[in-house]
Amino acid sequence: MPSRVRAAATARTPTPMAERAGASAALVAVGAAVAALSGVAFLAITARSLTTEQNTAFLTFWAALFALFAVLSGIQNEVTRAVRADSMRTGDHDRKTSPLASALIVGAAAALVVLALTPLWGVVLVDDTNLIFSVVVMGAAAFLYAGHVAAVGTFAGLGRWRAFAGLTAGESVVRLALAVVGAVAGWSVDGFATAAAAGAVTWVAATLSMPGWRTVWSLRVAIGRGALIGRILNAMAASGANALLVTGFPLLMSATTDPSTYASAAPVVMAVSMTRAPLLIPITAFQSMVIAAFVEHPERARSSLLRLLLLVVAVALVGGGLAALVGPWLMALVFGPAYANTPAILALLVAAAAFLALLVLGGAIALALDEHAVNTVGWYLAFAVSTAIMLMPLDLATRTVLALMIGPMVGSAFHFIFVLRALRRRESRATAT
Repeated sequence: MPSRVRAAATARTPTPMAERAGASAALVAVGAAVAALSGVAFLAITARSLTTEQNTAFLTFWAALFALFAVLSGIQNEVTRAVRADSMRTGDHDRKTSPLASALIVGAAAALVVLALTPLWGVVLVDDTNLIFSVVVMGAAAFLYAGHVAAVGTFAGLGRWRAFAGLTAGESVVRLALAVVGAVAGWSVDGFATAAAAGAVTWVAATLSMPGWRTVWSLRVAIGRGALIGRILNAMAASGANALLVTGFPLLMSATTDPSTYASAAPVVMAVSMTRAPLLIPITAFQSMVIAAFVEHPERARSSLLRLLLLVVAVALVGGGLAALVGPWLMALVFGPAYANTPAILALLVAAAAFLALLVLGGAIALALDEHAVNTVGWYLAFAVSTAIMLMPLDLATRTVLALMIGPMVGSAFHFIFVLRALRRRESRATAT
């Protein structure tokens, strides 16, 4: 057996951590919590360091950057599925394709697309005083982040949740550390934009310096590179709508709102980010664990699906109540008095985040069941409905709440209808055999 294949096969040996589901979930939860808190702290620093107008410009760049990252997260989902499925194969297989190399090819193409779309960025980054610099930063970050999501996807596929959580948290901590430096040094919007993007380089240093993490460079899977890239692009196609609804929604707010009105929209933009973060960041982090579990144990899919739905609903109800009670005070405390918002807006945005979380889960489960088209259509259906609502002649806050609630509601309903049908088909085939 060739040395690379032996290395990949050795990497697939289940680790003690991979076998302890409770410990694995706890590690992923800790990594997600660190990432969430780091993101909140970063935005709190910019809110205190920049004027409201400057921060509106930065928050729109932040949304664009993380929308791009969300599109690239399709790499993570497909690499997780491919590595986990490959690890379950028995016998001697021709494992010749590197998930990391395939991801970096996609990342390079994404960087070129980002640069080519500079005129379009000029439409949504309306208050950016250095557009070319911002686009170049996003292009570089796209290439690097493709490697990051391939690395965490590989760790998820192998069930190596300690490495998964460490890399997830580490990327956010590096970003936050740079923001602290920026606050002390008095950086402008461009400086904070660079700090936001620079976290994407963390995986390179981590995987090269930590012997146990070098697996990502040597691992190979038994699927052709063209086929793997095709599946990655399919997953990224669904992630495109995901990007605009989950992390890049301020871009849609900017594109559908008069520039003079949007210039002072930082409080509403911040509210959108903060009300969804407590629910969506853990859900997104656990997405890889959900995909791995559904690939490995499809027979448990129906019961697992019900538990996930109940958990999201419970968190939304409790979170909505807390947002109404203490949300305005907490937002003013962390970000400043201008960012308080009203109890109703914050509570409704938390409820909307629950429907968005269901959309994320439904898409992940569809992907795990190899229903790529269902995943993609559900997301674009949600995006189409949300976009239509954002074009209505209503004030920005009302349009935002309705779009983030109704669009994901429609898309998640589509996902779960087809997921249940797919599960029934599998059960019927299993009964027949």
